[in-house]
Amino acid sequence: MNIRGIYISVIVLLSMGLLYEWNLEQRSKVISDHLRVAEASKLGLGEGLVQIENDKLSVVVNVNTGAIIETRLKEHPVENVKGSLGFRVFGYSNSSSFSYYFKSGFTGSTSNYSLLDKGDGFIKLVDKDSGHVKTISFLPETYELSVEDFNPNGVNGKPYAGLYRTGGRALDLKTNWLDGGAMNNSSYEGVAVSTEGEAYESVRLRSVDKPQETLSRSGWIAFVQKYFFAALLGSEDYIYNYYVLPENSGVYRMGYTVESSADGGVVYGHRHRLFVGPKVRKDLMQRSDNLELAIDMGWFWFLSQPMVSFMDWLNGYLNSWGLTIVVFTLLIKFVFWPVTAKSFKSMAALRKITPELNEIKERYKNDKQQLSQETMRLMREKGANPLGGCLPMVLQIPFFIGFFFALREMVELRHTPLGFWADLSAPDPYFIMPVLFGLIMLMTQRLNPQPVGMDPTQAQVMKFMPIMFSVMFVFFPAGLCLYTVINSGVQLIQQYLLYRKHSAVGGSSTPSM
Repeated sequence: MNIRGIYISVIVLLSMGLLYEWNLEQRSKVISDHLRVAEASKLGLGEGLVQIENDKLSVVVNVNTGAIIETRLKEHPVENVKGSLGFRVFGYSNSSSFSYYFKSGFTGSTSNYSLLDKGDGFIKLVDKDSGHVKTISFLPETYELSVEDFNPNGVNGKPYAGLYRTGGRALDLKTNWLDGGAMNNSSYEGVAVSTEGEAYESVRLRSVDKPQETLSRSGWIAFVQKYFFAALLGSEDYIYNYYVLPENSGVYRMGYTVESSADGGVVYGHRHRLFVGPKVRKDLMQRSDNLELAIDMGWFWFLSQPMVSFMDWLNGYLNSWGLTIVVFTLLIKFVFWPVTAKSFKSMAALRKITPELNEIKERYKNDKQQLSQETMRLMREKGANPLGGCLPMVLQIPFFIGFFFALREMVELRHTPLGFWADLSAPDPYFIMPVLFGLIMLMTQRLNPQPVGMDPTQAQVMKFMPIMFSVMFVFFPAGLCLYTVINSGVQLIQQYLLYRKHSAVGGSSTPSM
């Protein structure tokens, strides 16, 4: 290694050390601030608020309006430390104007409630003037709430349920880059609707510029975001008008009105199903048709979803999502080995004739046409095809992209440990995997021949690619880095062994294995 390489290595190591210390200090401050909020919350609720709980959810209701203004997922803490509060789906921020809440009732009427009754897992509110009674309780499905609006006198309006949200990112979702914000901020957020006519349609809030309505029996509507979300689930017994409305006074509204019932006649009430919980695919599939599509897995979702199902099955035996990622990555490499081998065989042939290609390049450097002709002649004679190394790899890209998106969106990885890493959904705090990936890239570069005719400037830029990717991976979740390191490491070993089999390893470009 030359003196410049030593200087660069020292600078990179010192920079990563300083970044680690700074990040550690910032994380300690964030956790400390959160625990102070958690301690203050023990003092009780504010006036006019009431709380119900079960093993999974803590729900806060505004007694006067009957709105659910806060929900916390008790098994999914904000911070991965003892004493942390649960992640909020509905909630509000004291430091900004953000709010997200649920309301229901009858169109054309408003209610002013008072507390009628409260018990284990339910509350009952009443509007003494109209007789409207609202009962909020937990369903046996744990993450589901039953919200019943009933008026013994009958009403002229239609039952409705709605989600009300201001703009901005989800509460309690990390947005700092060193806490995983690079991936969190790129995840999809928007309104999603599933109806009889369309299994899944979605739109971002900023793109809602006019009212959107769809009539359907059953179905659901939700505001989807990373890891956790809320959804209104319909029933086959009713026809719903699902709606999404543009921003009004800073608030976006989405939900449904119940257009008709199987019984018909006077409307006395309706029971709504509200899901508030984590986006676990196998769980969502049991709650409502197509609800699992609320997990955004990118363009290749049709590949990602079977992968997640298989990983879930595999994890049932391994009982470790970190090991599941490793084993599944190895299985993918095994399945694609025939395709990979064909690609590497073509690259090995190209590597063997690299000295002759360089000689032709030097001989005909002033005659581009002759250079091209002689290069193609030599490749035909030796059976080397540049595209032969690319096309088989291209076939694998959709599967690897699908796996990438699957890992990025899996709530199962949140706060899941593996060895040194306490949270596979957060960046590697020790920078072990980014450095490993950079080293693997460096060895892969040394193993592969430089393309004939590559511009010298471009060649110099390529030398710095391992460093650039290592820096980028500092901000990637550890689970994604783990997959990439295993995938690239196995591929490097496969390539080296196949090159050696075809006598294509040698010279100064041979990596240390």
